[in-house]
Amino acid sequence: MRFLVMGCGRIGAEVASLLWNQGNKVTVLEKEPEGFARLPQEMRSEDTTLLGDGMVEADLIRAGIRDAEVFIAADVRDNCNALASQKAKHIFHVPQVICRIGDPAKQQIYLNLGLNAVSPTHVTTELILEAIRS
Repeated sequence: MRFLVMGCGRIGAEVASLLWNQGNKVTVLEKEPEGFARLPQEMRSEDTTLLGDGMVEADLIRAGIRDAEVFIAADVRDNCNALASQKAKHIFHVPQVICRIGDPAKQQIYLNLGLNAVSPTHVTTELILEAIRS
């Protein structure tokens, strides 16, 4: 499959690395060049990493959004993820769009807008509560 991952923080880098190790075609779009240091050395190449802003349509096009089967917005900034995800879904018609939203209150808003919004805060909270119960 062809994945475009926006954001190379801890979550974006981990997701991109796992997908790439499974043999998928992965492109990582990141604003800060030092973010790519989180990727395995063998993954850092012109084919896999691209310096750019996922909120800018020209950068999304350079990153291959028109061919992406899955777009993952994993930046640390919720608003950037939401905007880029909406562009991926409604302008570029990417079949599957996943949007990381840190703020659980915002997650519900974006879910109501039809985005597949995932909140690491919500997931971690649930895991902690589950650990307490067991």
